[in-house]
Amino acid sequence: MTVELVRIDDRLVHGQVVEGWLKSLRISQVVVASDSVAVDETQQALYLLAVPQGVSLICLSLAETAAAWKKHGWRTDRTLILVSSPKDALRLLEDGAPLASVNVGGIHFKEGRVQILRAISLDDQDVAALNILVTRGVILEARPLPLDEPVDLRPYLEQWQQRQTTGGDQPR
Repeated sequence: MTVELVRIDDRLVHGQVVEGWLKSLRISQVVVASDSVAVDETQQALYLLAVPQGVSLICLSLAETAAAWKKHGWRTDRTLILVSSPKDALRLLEDGAPLASVNVGGIHFKEGRVQILRAISLDDQDVAALNILVTRGVILEARPLPLDEPVDLRPYLEQWQQRQTTGGDQPR
């Protein structure tokens, strides 16, 4: 078994992940890859309460996640890796994780971001990180739940770049 899915979701462990992805992919282990969660025992305890019995949860820093993935790849488990931002996904790749594809499931709106799809809002830093992932061969799909139709994010990123150079509004 291997890493079944890497997902960008700023809520990390929540209902869509637990009820949708864990069951659909028969995940046996969730890795929360986050420098902030790795040092926050309260957040770790809350996430542990959210995963169903029989599914293990570990919270590692981004560097620890990349190192563990490179070393053993969680070969005995069906693993879901959660990161909270495109920047964190890029950091996994830069730290040597064998990242081939990323599910972009939830990057919610906040000031400075533009909503491009349902549950996906981006700012310039997000787009820059996603563009680097694409140029390094990582496949990006937007899909909140397993039964949703996957959406290729590249056209949205290209539109964003075009609007950035022409000074137009960002794509919505």
